[in-house]
Amino acid sequence: MTKSMIQATTKSNTKFNRTTYKTPMHNDPAFDDIEETPVKIDALLDILSLVRVSNSAAEEYLIDHYIVPHNPEQDTYGNLFVTVGENPSVAFTAHTDTVHSAYDFNRYYVGKKGNKKVPTPRDVANNLERQAIGIRNNVAYLDSENDCLGADDGTGVWIMLNLIKAKVPGLYCFYRDEESGRVGSEWSAQHDKERYAGIDMMLSFDRKGTTDVITHQMGARCCSELFAEHISKAIDPDGHVAPDDGGSFTDSFSFIDMIPECTNICVGYYRQHTAFEEQDLTWAAYLVNRLIAIDWNIVPVAREPGKLNNEHLAIVDLVTEFPDDVAEILETHLGLTTLELATMIAELNFCTTDDVERLVEKGNQMFPIYEDWAK
Repeated sequence: MTKSMIQATTKSNTKFNRTTYKTPMHNDPAFDDIEETPVKIDALLDILSLVRVSNSAAEEYLIDHYIVPHNPEQDTYGNLFVTVGENPSVAFTAHTDTVHSAYDFNRYYVGKKGNKKVPTPRDVANNLERQAIGIRNNVAYLDSENDCLGADDGTGVWIMLNLIKAKVPGLYCFYRDEESGRVGSEWSAQHDKERYAGIDMMLSFDRKGTTDVITHQMGARCCSELFAEHISKAIDPDGHVAPDDGGSFTDSFSFIDMIPECTNICVGYYRQHTAFEEQDLTWAAYLVNRLIAIDWNIVPVAREPGKLNNEHLAIVDLVTEFPDDVAEILETHLGLTTLELATMIAELNFCTTDDVERLVEKGNQMFPIYEDWAK
């Protein structure tokens, strides 16, 4: 699918003025060219064009068009599973939803709250909504007014479709509602334990950038260093990919009590959950081919499942659990004002303090305050 084809399918005819909303591209592609893959890169662009609000028509289209042809098994919650090979020992995960809002913040009406703009609900249940995708230097970006590109986790879904087509043995888990707090995978971990009885390792494809194999999520060890180093070297023998202990969480975190090795793999997106999100298409294709080449029978398994081993406490844990206390410390003890904090956040995310205020009012954290926390 070309850029023009994608733009033709978007609902809105409004041209997105990137010069006033976003600075030029921030990330160069990892490689000069996009490698050939079992599933063409056009499919990834098509997936990214879908506004995949949870339980929306676009999410259902993704499932029906891309996952159902592989004859998945669906659990009671709605998660989908494709099994390749007999009794696989490795599971791969991605989630089908995005952080796109169920409200259209580009169309406003004036409510009874003074001058505040009140969002108009989208008819996401019935409308297959699409957004325009642009490509520059083999990096995909959002080319229309919307919440996010959706590479988190459309890229993960596309990677798994490639591995399935390449017949890489594994249990392929397409989870629902990850962006609402891993609801789908948590349901599966609690109610469907037998499904994972023979699984020794679980890899989620839901990490930003091109350098990380996650060893810790929410401050807790989720895989061994031995496992992470093996995967890192298999992906990049030159050493640019390495174990990283700075993960927040994704679906594999739901299984650290039952599966020895759980990790999250960098798939090449940046600034997820924002309108600034980008996807390095060269890295996504490169990663697919490296994963296909791995001999999963010799990957070492060393971690004891259920052993959390909190080696350090992540700041994000403290902010999440004690938001009022953190705010008091910043303001009372460190003397940081609201405007100063908003300015810092704006500088980190290449936006204005007005953008930060708008997104806070929206009630959905679209900007990761510190990108190193994110997945």
